[in-house]
Amino acid sequence: MEFNLNVFVLQLITFLVGMWLSSKIFLPYLRGWMESRQKKIEEQLATAEKRQKDAEALKVEFETKVRELEQNTADILQRTRQEATHARDGAIQAARKEAELILAEARKAIESERQSVAQSLQKEVGTLAVTIAEKILRSSVDAKAQEKLIQEGVRELGAKKN
Repeated sequence: MEFNLNVFVLQLITFLVGMWLSSKIFLPYLRGWMESRQKKIEEQLATAEKRQKDAEALKVEFETKVRELEQNTADILQRTRQEATHARDGAIQAARKEAELILAEARKAIESERQSVAQSLQKEVGTLAVTIAEKILRSSVDAKAQEKLIQEGVRELGAKKN
């Protein structure tokens, strides 16, 4: 292959004219496209940064709300425990008062029953004494008969007491 200067110069001129035309026609379009692409990328980066900051702010807000909820939950549990303790103490006190009332009523009933038994025993003893006295008066006043009647009366009294 041989070197032809005319072809070389023609190719060089064609190349330079093509470059010049490309720079005048395509280069502004290419620059515009590259600038719009660069702006789009910058906007996307700015949006991403903004979203990251928003996400961090939301994370901080979420963590704050979680802490508040945990504190509220702890407070509610504490109040509930206190209320349960107060209710339990109140129920225990009410039960104790009721038990004391029942015990006092039972003591009164026992005392009343004891008094009625004592009165009936006194009446029986009185009746028995009268009966013994009648028997003594009916029988002869000798000492042996009188001793026998007293022992019988005491035995009857002992048998009724048991």
